[in-house]
Amino acid sequence: MEFKHEVENNFADIIQEYQFNLIKVNEDEIMLFHPNYALTIWKSREGIDIYYLFLQRLEKVKITNFLFSNYEKELLANIIPANNLTDQISNSLLIHARGLSKYFPEVLSGQNDWVKKFKENKFYNEPRAINKDEYSAYQTIIKNINGKKIEGFQNEI
Repeated sequence: MEFKHEVENNFADIIQEYQFNLIKVNEDEIMLFHPNYALTIWKSREGIDIYYLFLQRLEKVKITNFLFSNYEKELLANIIPANNLTDQISNSLLIHARGLSKYFPEVLSGQNDWVKKFKENKFYNEPRAINKDEYSAYQTIIKNINGKKIEGFQNEI
């Protein structure tokens, strides 16, 4: 299954509840765009990583390990052990969709209260500039937002 569809399926409730626009940045990266910030989900040979994008500064931080360190083991219930990378990615998407909903609604709603806790966490990393593909996706959606109101669920650029 295409990565975009995997993200779309696993994060469908989050996308709808928090009014994200889903953007395919490239074959390995999907952006969940919110007016105040964005989350990007990046697929690699090791699995997935999640980044939080501070749109006003065009910077991002990797939050995957921070998120995972705050999840409880109950999120792993009914997860079938992965035998290959595809299954590992599917499992990770499911775990993070569950975990973000349960443990980090403030992240999903665009609040920044969690940043202080993140800065004190052993997995803290300094923000860095967003990459060229992310900037291009951001510019595209900003143009669309300024040109017309983007409403609803599963907008794709």
